[in-house]
Amino acid sequence: MEPSLHHVTESDLQHLKQWLEKFLPDSNKLYCTVRETLQGRWRGTTFVTLGWPDILAVGEGAAPKDSACYEYHMAPRTTGVFSPDPEHLEALLLYPGFLDWSQPIVFQAASEKMRSTLIKVSQAKGGNCVVKTSYILEASQEDLPPRPAPEGLELRALDPDFHIDYVMSTWPHSRNGSRNYIQEMLRRFPSVGLFDKNNECIGLEIGNEYGAMGMLHVREEFRGRGLGKIITSQLAHKYFCDNLPVIAMTVKSNEASRRMHTRIGFRVLGEVDWAFFYTGSLQEFMDKIGYVDIY
Repeated sequence: MEPSLHHVTESDLQHLKQWLEKFLPDSNKLYCTVRETLQGRWRGTTFVTLGWPDILAVGEGAAPKDSACYEYHMAPRTTGVFSPDPEHLEALLLYPGFLDWSQPIVFQAASEKMRSTLIKVSQAKGGNCVVKTSYILEASQEDLPPRPAPEGLELRALDPDFHIDYVMSTWPHSRNGSRNYIQEMLRRFPSVGLFDKNNECIGLEIGNEYGAMGMLHVREEFRGRGLGKIITSQLAHKYFCDNLPVIAMTVKSNEASRRMHTRIGFRVLGEVDWAFFYTGSLQEFMDKIGYVDIY
């Protein structure tokens, strides 16, 4: 009997988390999103599996229409997928009702081991697949102590209402729905802002629903002073205090970011991909979904 598509219920989540845990770090994106959902820190992501209770593959389903991040996750369709077996992953990607391949799709933080399958299926569906790769890094509490702010600067959490416009202005990968998505990140997960004596934010970093620290930014005129190291170490400390692992993702082409992370105690676990499926031209795709830059 062919495995069917199973829509994961709240009572199923613990079993799904245990299955995903066996395949870390390759399953990290989905594992952490399930973990954050179980802990009540995140709402708005649904999950489907190929097969149940014997799971063969898992993906993020359509966002509920009442989700604050509905536009971000559905225009374009945004998902995470995982399977340890390429054939099972392909079966999930092609399963009727999971994805609409007539529309753009963004695959987030997919293990590099799934890259060839994502490209294969995208091409079979008559579209293009642009892959942008990031490093996934991890740090331990022993290797990454919190660094104090320099005299005259103050560290504190970002306000989701007051600071949302500034955070948006620092993120080069904004697209449709990004404002609501980032505001939810600020409301639900740890963040660190670095402020000068005039109470202006000069640097920041925030956590997200898949357990990673990201969007690190330091204003250009303040760079070269080690402020990024301070911000990252302070945000990591918040995760350590919650007994959570500290994960960061840096765009592979940003060698300076990778060096900064490894110098303060991170180690590279592997690579993850953002894969963008579309038909037509890349510019048409970017215009349609509001991208300024796709990494």
